[in-house]
Amino acid sequence: MAKKKKKEEEKPEEKHFMVSLSAVFRNPRQKRANRAINYLKRFVFKHLRIAFENVAVSQQLNQAVWAKGREHIPRRIEIKVVKIGDKANVYLKDEKPEKGKKEKEEKGKAEEKPEEKALEEEIKKKKEEKKAKEKAAEAAAIKRGTGKEGK
Repeated sequence: MAKKKKKEEEKPEEKHFMVSLSAVFRNPRQKRANRAINYLKRFVFKHLRIAFENVAVSQQLNQAVWAKGREHIPRRIEIKVVKIGDKANVYLKDEKPEKGKKEKEEKGKAEEKPEEKALEEEIKKKKEEKKAKEKAAEAAAIKRGTGKEGK
């Protein structure tokens, strides 16, 4: 048997499409926006042979479809599909692909300002004080015999 080669890091493929959403207009008005998103996913599935579950639609593309409400979707829309391995992300034509969640969190932590830290500490202190007050009130209620355990 031949040994399996290790998968090299797969480079992202980028393809551009102009998708006509005219077929979605045959659906009831109230369901058009939802079905348009599913139509886009199916379109990517058919053209790139990627499992339907592995197709992700960006927030900006979703907002573009929903911009005029659920009943009045655009007739056609330009999309960019970035395929990495067995997954695909669908973006608007001019949209830049967003970074992964981990990278965003790390970047956000590095850019945290001292003002934000001070606010977070203040909020934590307020929560702790509130919990302490609740415990004291609960203890007083138990002592009076009106609490949950006093009955």
